[in-house]
Amino acid sequence: MVIRYLEGKITKGDFDSFLNGLDEPEVRKIFSDQLKSSFEESLNQNNAYAIASKNHHFSQLLGKHWMGIAATMLVLATFSFLIYQNLQTPDSKRNIMHQTAFAEQKSISLPDGTEVNLNVVSSLEQLPFENQIMRKVNLSGEAFFEVAKDTSQPFEITTQSIKILVLGTAFNVESYDEDSFIKVSVTEGTVHVSLTWEDFFIDEILTINQQIRINKSNKTYEVVEFNEPIYWKSKVLNFDQSEFTQVIHSLKRWYGVELIVKDSSLYKLKISGQFKNKNIEEVIAAIEFLSNKESENSEMIEVISKKSTENKFPQQ
Repeated sequence: MVIRYLEGKITKGDFDSFLNGLDEPEVRKIFSDQLKSSFEESLNQNNAYAIASKNHHFSQLLGKHWMGIAATMLVLATFSFLIYQNLQTPDSKRNIMHQTAFAEQKSISLPDGTEVNLNVVSSLEQLPFENQIMRKVNLSGEAFFEVAKDTSQPFEITTQSIKILVLGTAFNVESYDEDSFIKVSVTEGTVHVSLTWEDFFIDEILTINQQIRINKSNKTYEVVEFNEPIYWKSKVLNFDQSEFTQVIHSLKRWYGVELIVKDSSLYKLKISGQFKNKNIEEVIAAIEFLSNKESENSEMIEVISKKSTENKFPQQ
């Protein structure tokens, strides 16, 4: 096929088929050997022409000799450039991005059969899986993964420099940039979590019913038992002795609102409670009740704007 190209006889269909075949090492070697052979043949032909025409003017011979080589080089360079372009197409052109907005959740099926549930204000970037050593995705926010098992091609999640490596398992990753922590909770199988941040290192193997909690502020982590449901998948907003700052972040994402905390003493609280199908006003009233300050005249938390006016709580 290379010879037909050099002779100008290759069809577009043949050329496309050849480019697709270059993913195989054997095809690339054949191509390389054929280019070398063709180039050497071109040199020999031009040398023979020069000897047979030695009675011509020297400058005329030299010009024709090098013009032939230059023409061959130009053809080879053009062909190589086209192949390089085909093989070096940036992954970014083929990456697929999945995103959710405020108060929105989404279910995704990846090409390998992996199922992903994205929580509110999250994004999952799926890199190409074909002809790769690993199946790779990048996560921002929160997602629950049910990874299709494939021992020949591990599944890797990258989030805030953390790498999570699995073969086939189910687990939840909570990793919002604005939060002070990252959590990985395993509900099935085994998960390898690794991280290197300057002098902070993590290399842990988690099994079923284990959770790793990584504190980004003080660069510490702990592995604890985890036997709870993944509440958000059932549209339940759950707090378990949660820092008040975390509660506010969650409410903003869950309901798509901007909030002002008028009573700074609330930041000293830790909140526990579950909310399902409750609007933001009901949740704020419940927090005021839990803080034992609901009888005060002034509002402690005020909704100043809504990013999403259509949804009162997360929708699929």
